[in-house]
Amino acid sequence: MTEPIVFEHGRVQIRVDRGVFELFERSKVLRSYRTPLEWVKVQVQVRKRGVILLHFSYVEDLDEPIYSRLMSSVYSRSTIEITMADEPVYRAFFTELAQLSGRPID
Repeated sequence: MTEPIVFEHGRVQIRVDRGVFELFERSKVLRSYRTPLEWVKVQVQVRKRGVILLHFSYVEDLDEPIYSRLMSSVYSRSTIEITMADEPVYRAFFTELAQLSGRPID
C-alpha cells in the first residue's frame, strides 16, 4: 500500500490517498473539497496586490490540465487565496500530481 501524499502550507492541507484528492482549509469555517484525482481541475486567477485565487472544480474532459490559468469565468467548488510568492510551491505540487495522474499542466 502506498502512503498518502500530503501537502501542507499555512492553513491549507491537501491529501491524495488511493486516488482520492482532498482539500482542507482552516478558516472561520472549515472548507473542504473531495473528488477523484482524475477529476481535479485547479484554475489560477491573479488578483491585485500580490494575491492569487486557486479555484477548484471538476474537469469536463479527462485529458484537461490539472493546473492552468483562468481564461474565462469560473464555477468552483472551493477557492483558496494564496500569495504570489507561494504560487511556485503550489505549482510544483500540482506538477507532481499531474505526473501521477497522467495529465498535463499549463
